[in-house]
Amino acid sequence: MQYLLAHDLGTSGDKATLFTTDGALAASTVVSYPCRYEAGGRAEQDPADWYAAVCRATRTLLEQVEARDVAGVSFSGHMMGAVLLDRAGDVLRPAIIWADQRATAEQALLSQRVGDARLYAITGNRNNPTNSVAKILWCLRSEGLGSRLAVALNCKDYLVYRLTGAIGTDYSDASGTGAFDLTAFTWSAEILEAAEIPAGVMPPLHASTDLAGTITAQAARDTGLLPGTPVFCGCGDGTAASVGAGVDRPGQGYLSLGTSAWISYLDDDALLDPQQRTFNLAGIEKGLVFPIGTMQAAGASYNWMRDQLCRAEKQTALDQGGSIYDKINRQIAAEAPGAGGVLFLPYLTGERSPWWDANARGAFLGLDISTTHAQLLRAVMEGVAMNLSLILRVFRGKYPFESLRILGGGAQEPLWRQVLADVLGVRVEKPNLLEEGCSLGAAMAAGIGAGVFRDAGEIRRFLRVEEVTVPDPDRSAQYAALTDRFQDAYLRLRGF
Repeated sequence: MQYLLAHDLGTSGDKATLFTTDGALAASTVVSYPCRYEAGGRAEQDPADWYAAVCRATRTLLEQVEARDVAGVSFSGHMMGAVLLDRAGDVLRPAIIWADQRATAEQALLSQRVGDARLYAITGNRNNPTNSVAKILWCLRSEGLGSRLAVALNCKDYLVYRLTGAIGTDYSDASGTGAFDLTAFTWSAEILEAAEIPAGVMPPLHASTDLAGTITAQAARDTGLLPGTPVFCGCGDGTAASVGAGVDRPGQGYLSLGTSAWISYLDDDALLDPQQRTFNLAGIEKGLVFPIGTMQAAGASYNWMRDQLCRAEKQTALDQGGSIYDKINRQIAAEAPGAGGVLFLPYLTGERSPWWDANARGAFLGLDISTTHAQLLRAVMEGVAMNLSLILRVFRGKYPFESLRILGGGAQEPLWRQVLADVLGVRVEKPNLLEEGCSLGAAMAAGIGAGVFRDAGEIRRFLRVEEVTVPDPDRSAQYAALTDRFQDAYLRLRGF
């Protein structure tokens, strides 16, 4: 039996997973590492912690299989970071990760030098302080690293480097830097010049499925893997999740429902929205693109509702046993669609797609003396779905989207799937693996690179649709009108 080893490097830890080449999840483990948050929107991690976690997780999994049976290793990792190395390959400073917001002045400088519309046209992404290019420029201007900086990597690229000694990145991680030309699939000389980034600092580009190198003698001692084991480039977590959802043909889409939520689909071209409501990530092969729209507080809105509005349900669950979620969801399911005219704007932490408004705030609208507790609860779930519906409307300019795969923790709940099906007007397909999307994407990159799989379509070895939730036509028509009101409510309240 041969195995593919996938490491999914998230903000809080490394989830390492072994998949058999015939499609079974064989073993999985998680090793945590810290993240340091500081004033000014700063968020940093120590790359040495990532490597220690990868080594520990790998050794744990190799207690269950033989190292000689590992056919390939690959990674998914958080994107939009800045891991800066000197000419000796040593880390110059702690890694600035995706969540870091410090580079607002550099964002403004790029806007002045290139222009926001031009930046979006080149990269398919908005000019944003979270982009790697703004963070690198901040380091050059604020810490004077220019004379020592040799290369800038992302999270998973650094791990590939530690395992193989090879320097590079893949198209997907490059597409999240804010310096990648998504039409030419190369670094944008225009943006790099504006960002004062010297030639050669941005690493060589590869497909996610390309062989990066093989396990070195030192990495073998650290991980327990055999020297010479193939390591493939891997992909950023956004693209890995898309591949892991089984999205393998143009126009096929999926929805990920967790603390945040997003909708994405595969295409041959970037979607350049005139209003810049959505953005784009490169796929695992050259020329493939995943347009994507992300909302901030999906499951987070539900959790806020649980904590602030459902203390009685919590106490009942403690006193009588059972799940607080079952008690909440039974009330929501019993309430009629439309929540008695109550609307909830789920903008508890600002919003990305479709508004890109950091100052947006949540609100209940349409309350009257007869409004019930259950209507408030249902309005929260419907509000999340309506914001996702606005994102899907952007994408429906090109494809009809009659169905969407669903992933993430929220996908477990049948009520969520029905509300989403009705509000979005699509069939919602629940696969057998809901929370392994990034790991599956990384495993597919390794499997294709190793010649085990022909292409991404062979993810069908792993994934199968277990349940399909069908929209009710009458409810979908009702929700289409309510979504218009929802959009109008935000526009009227914007800036309040």
